[in-house]
Amino acid sequence: MKFKTLILTTFILSIVNLSFAQDKPWANPIIKDYGRILDLENVAVTPDPNMEYKILIEIVHDMKKPGRLNFYANNVARLINLHAIGGVKPENLNVTVVIHAAATNSVINAEAYEKKYKVESPYVKFYEALDEAGVEMIVCGQSLNMFGHQPEDVVPQIKIATSALTVMSTYQLKGYSFFKMGGS
Repeated sequence: MKFKTLILTTFILSIVNLSFAQDKPWANPIIKDYGRILDLENVAVTPDPNMEYKILIEIVHDMKKPGRLNFYANNVARLINLHAIGGVKPENLNVTVVIHAAATNSVINAEAYEKKYKVESPYVKFYEALDEAGVEMIVCGQSLNMFGHQPEDVVPQIKIATSALTVMSTYQLKGYSFFKMGGS
């Protein structure tokens, strides 16, 4: 009897939680197809709309599900949309993404991606959307080489750097706040 009660309680809580989430307004103010966020009301802490933001994001996510955009990659779009919902103008939001380690496999063009993973790349359009939003994207040349990719296979929106390490040290010394997305 306890097991049936547990299942019924779980089911009811799931319905309540789902209906609560459906009542909240979803938003994608800058990056329309990625980084969906809740437009919350009555929050006490928001970004400063008068401030210039300089953000450096390191992406090192795994590629365990190559047919789906990784949560950590999508979080870049969420970060941008969250700042926008807080009133930060796009011209005051300077975001640079440095991609390395296993995430390097996400920067290859559609043909190379399909050859490697036997699925369509969910990243090509994502990187195009980030580029349209003014995000600077850089891949580590060391990782690119270590993962066996050629420079001509990199999507055109992404620059190749000597290394992620030198990008991170340079941008942090230029005053960029550092975020790490993913782990490997």
